[in-house]
Amino acid sequence: MIDIKISAVLNPKAIPSSGGQGIYLCINWKVRHYINLKLEKIPKNAWSGKPTKWVNSQYQYAEFHNRVIAREIHRLKGIIQDFYKRNEILTAEKLKNVYLVKYQGKKLKGVNGVHAPGASDKVSEFIDYSINFGATSKKVAGTKKVYVTLRKLIESFKKTSVMADIDENYVLEFVDFMRSDQTEINSDTTVAKYLDRLKVIYREYCDQYTVPFRKRIFEGIDIDSNKRPDKIIYVNDEQYKKLLELKFDRKERRLEITRDIFILLCNTALYYNDLIAISNEKGFDRNLLKENPNHLVLQGERKKNGEEFWIPLNDTAKQIVKKYYVEDDEMIFPNSVAISEQKFNQHLKVLAERIGFTDVLSNKVGRKTFGTWTDRLGMDDNDIRMIFGHSPGSVLKKYYTERRTVESYNRILSFIQR
Repeated sequence: MIDIKISAVLNPKAIPSSGGQGIYLCINWKVRHYINLKLEKIPKNAWSGKPTKWVNSQYQYAEFHNRVIAREIHRLKGIIQDFYKRNEILTAEKLKNVYLVKYQGKKLKGVNGVHAPGASDKVSEFIDYSINFGATSKKVAGTKKVYVTLRKLIESFKKTSVMADIDENYVLEFVDFMRSDQTEINSDTTVAKYLDRLKVIYREYCDQYTVPFRKRIFEGIDIDSNKRPDKIIYVNDEQYKKLLELKFDRKERRLEITRDIFILLCNTALYYNDLIAISNEKGFDRNLLKENPNHLVLQGERKKNGEEFWIPLNDTAKQIVKKYYVEDDEMIFPNSVAISEQKFNQHLKVLAERIGFTDVLSNKVGRKTFGTWTDRLGMDDNDIRMIFGHSPGSVLKKYYTERRTVESYNRILSFIQR
């Protein structure tokens, strides 16, 4: 059992007060953390500090205060027990934060007050956790439905299976089940889809508990759960140069804006809808701007998965942002620039004809262009994750914000400057 001592204390910081003394809970393990119970303050002589009779009978509301203290200590011990059962690391600070979120309604980044099911809990329970509180909760409704169906399939396959059961045999048997007459799945494409979602759930579980992710258990199967399109459509160097050199007359202002925004997508890996959703207030990394006004970094959250992105801007991207940026507007790109994705793609078709681009030129091609370009340049995978808004690995996740530094800015620009 985790050896964390919890006790009730009176005004531990010895703050002078004419209105009485506040009652706190002390979490003592290596360091002390205090929780204000927000009870009515009491006179100093009404405090005995004895378990179950912390407030003596001299105080009118002693019974109520003692009952609340006992209840909150019990709640803290319940959190400790949950962490112990799941063999998850717990610190005094983490215990305090989970309590504040779960029982006092505080909002703390990275803490939701809900414990993810662990190795001994059912696979279906972890999928439920992911849908309601985890990574899947940030996905769009259509994507969530796939995970709901996955949960139903798992319950039909092996209702009592737990996360620790997931190995090569489990995956192979699950594939056989999906192909059997017990389901209505009639193609390997659909089998691959649900197997891929199970891999996402398993990866989230590994990230949650710092368990090594065993990718191999999803490989060596006679279906391709990582199926990719035969052809990745992107803008090559010659086509990119033609786009930059296009000239527009006054009547083609919208085409010019579309060209500029698409060039920005090619240099940032952003989807169009994520780009135009960046707010003026939070869209730039102000810490880097304080160090150097020329250090422009776009930051925000992807709509698809809720993950954050952090993208240093090269000279080309900076020029486009500065060209359309309006300081007192709510968004980085004002309404005169931002249009619907459908109209944006329609204008891209015109641009495609002008540069001789024979494939479909859509906003997604910009992201693929950046990916193809950076892969060719050999950029570090962790930097690519940070730019693309992909979930960081279990180890990196703990220190993810520390990567957003001047050093990272300069390192990334050394690759993408053009």
